[in-house]
Amino acid sequence: MPVTVQVRLRHGRYDAGSIRPSVAEWPPHPARVFCALVASAQSVEDWDALRWLERSGAPEVWADGSVSVSRTDSFVVTNQTEPSGGSQFWPGRTNQARSRASATPAGEDFAVVWPEADVTGDLVARLERMARRVPYVGRSTSQAEVTTVAMLPAERPAWSRWVPSRIGAANAVDLRVPYPGYVDALREVYDLGGRAWEVARSVPYGPLVDQIPAVELVRSPWDDLMIWGFGQPTARIGGDQVLRLTSILRKAVLKRIGSDIPAQVSGHGADERPHVAFLGLPDVGHEHADGHLLGVALAIPRDMPAEEWKHLVRAVIGADPLTRLTPRPMPEISLRYGADPRRRTLRVETWRGPAEGACSWVTATPMVTDGMLRARRSVEDLVAKSLARVGYPEPVDLEVSAAPLTAGAVWRPRRETLPEGRPKRPVTHVRVRFARPVVGPVIAGSLRYLGLGLFVPEREQS
Repeated sequence: MPVTVQVRLRHGRYDAGSIRPSVAEWPPHPARVFCALVASAQSVEDWDALRWLERSGAPEVWADGSVSVSRTDSFVVTNQTEPSGGSQFWPGRTNQARSRASATPAGEDFAVVWPEADVTGDLVARLERMARRVPYVGRSTSQAEVTTVAMLPAERPAWSRWVPSRIGAANAVDLRVPYPGYVDALREVYDLGGRAWEVARSVPYGPLVDQIPAVELVRSPWDDLMIWGFGQPTARIGGDQVLRLTSILRKAVLKRIGSDIPAQVSGHGADERPHVAFLGLPDVGHEHADGHLLGVALAIPRDMPAEEWKHLVRAVIGADPLTRLTPRPMPEISLRYGADPRRRTLRVETWRGPAEGACSWVTATPMVTDGMLRARRSVEDLVAKSLARVGYPEPVDLEVSAAPLTAGAVWRPRRETLPEGRPKRPVTHVRVRFARPVVGPVIAGSLRYLGLGLFVPEREQS
C-alpha cells in the first residue's frame, strides 16, 4: 500500500534554500517534508509513526519539472551587544551578506511518495494528524497545506517523477532524505542547539525517464566546502603565503577538536581514505585577479562518516566558532564563516564547478607532484599519476607550465613555508582536460591537504 505526503503551497511559492542557501531548492527534498512532520509530533504514537516512515526507504518526489526561480540578496548589519531601546536585539550577531532563493512552480502542489510502503491504516491516521498540524514547509514564508493518504497522487501533466538514482547519473541531483535513526538524530541535535542539516544525508535522484545516463559524471573525493572569508580589518595576504596560512588553519582546527580527532581530519590512521583538505582561496579567474588570498576553507571528504563530520562541524562553527587565526609573525586574521555571493572566490560553486561538471580545469595554486623526476619520466607523467592517484579520470589533454595558466593563480609558495625534510619534487601549474565531466573541488598532488594543487574549472570553448 503506497503512502503519499502531498503539499499544497498556499501562495504558490516554495521558499527553501538548497544545500547552498543562495540556490533555490527544487525538487523539494524529502527530508524537508519529513522534518515538517517531526516538528508537529506530539505523542509517543507520533514518534513511532515517524520511526516507521524513516525505515521505509528513500521516497519518490512528484513535482513540476521546471520552475521559475527568484533570489533576494541582503546584507545583515552588526547588532549592538548591549540593549539600547531598538526594536531588534540579537547579541553577538555579525554583519554578513545573505541570499535567499525561492522556486515558483507552475502548479501549487507536489508530493513525496513511498510507492511500496508496508503501511497500516492506524499509521496513516497518525501521519495524517501530524500533517494537518504543519503550517509551512521550508521557511515560514512558504505556507502550506499538508495531507497524508494511503494512495498514489493523481499525476499532473507538468509533473516529473524524481526517483533514487546512482552516483554519476546524468541530470542527477542530491536530495536529503530520511533514514533509519533520523528521528533520534534530529531530536539529539535539537537538544544541543544544532540544526537539522548537521545530521542530514543525501542520495542522488534523477527524473524517471533519465535513469540511463548518456555521460557519466566523475565526482571528486571531496563533496563540500566550509568557507571562511577574511573579516575587516585584515591586511592584504599574498598568495605565496598559502602554505603558512593553511598550516595555521590545520593547527587551529585540531586544537579546537582536542582529543578524539577524526582520522580524516588529522590524516593519521585514515589508511587510503581522503583527508580533510585545508585550503587558502586566492583571487583567480577574472580579468583583474591578482592572486591575493581572500579566505580559507575545509574540503570535506565524501566518505567521511556522519558522526566524525558532526564532530568537526561543532568544533569550528558550533557554540564557540572559529573567528580568527594567528599566523605569526603575520598579524592576526579575523574570519567570517559562510560563502559570500559578492566575491567569486568565496562561492562554493567557483571551486565545485557547474552541477553538470566540467571537463577543463586549471590550477589556482601550483601542484607539487607525488613523484620525483627520473630517467624517462616527464613532469606530464608525474602530473597524470598524481591526478589518477586521487581518483580523477585519465586526461585527454595536459599542459604544464612554470608560470600560472590563469589570471591570479599563485606563482609559488614561499620557500621557507615548504615542509622540512620533503624530497624535492616538481612544482608546476597544470591545465587538464578530461574525457568525462568532473564535479569538484579538484585537488591533487603531494601537498593537496595543505592547499597546493587546487584547481578551478575553465569555461568550455564553443
